[in-house]
Amino acid sequence: MSGGLWLVRFPFVLVVVVVLQLDLFSDLRVFGVMPELLLGLTVAAGWQGGSDRGAVMGFAAGLLYDLYLPTPFALNALTYAIVGFGVGIVAEVLAETAEGFVRRLLAMASVCCGLVLFMVLGELLGEQNLYNDEFPRILIVATLYTGLLLPLLQRLVRWVLADDALPTADGLGLVK
Repeated sequence: MSGGLWLVRFPFVLVVVVVLQLDLFSDLRVFGVMPELLLGLTVAAGWQGGSDRGAVMGFAAGLLYDLYLPTPFALNALTYAIVGFGVGIVAEVLAETAEGFVRRLLAMASVCCGLVLFMVLGELLGEQNLYNDEFPRILIVATLYTGLLLPLLQRLVRWVLADDALPTADGLGLVK
């Protein structure tokens, strides 16, 4: 089953995570902030599948999320593709040598960087009010909230990429 099964599993997981993001977690806010499940899925994809799959899966997740958001179309797709690619590069270089706790911190830092990148790219594209007085609070809470859900997202991505011929990095070190 060389390289094709993930193309069947990923759309299923993507739709489930989008529904969870838009329906369930829009009501399960912590301090008024919801987690960024699709960004977390992108980070997990970069850790597990490397830079190519991180970018492709991130682009697809972001593009689907862009269909529901009033921000410029493809802003999330661009942001998530960059984050997925960057996490994949870090995972390829560092994943085997870093301790599990360090990998978890790097994954959470990647979520934080993704949120900042989204804000910066949005502001550059003329989307007003992405940066305001609430942004630091949103950044911290969303990063921590998403970080708590990363183990579940990691497991989902491991399932998506299971039985795949390409080697994967145990990016977050959550499952041995």
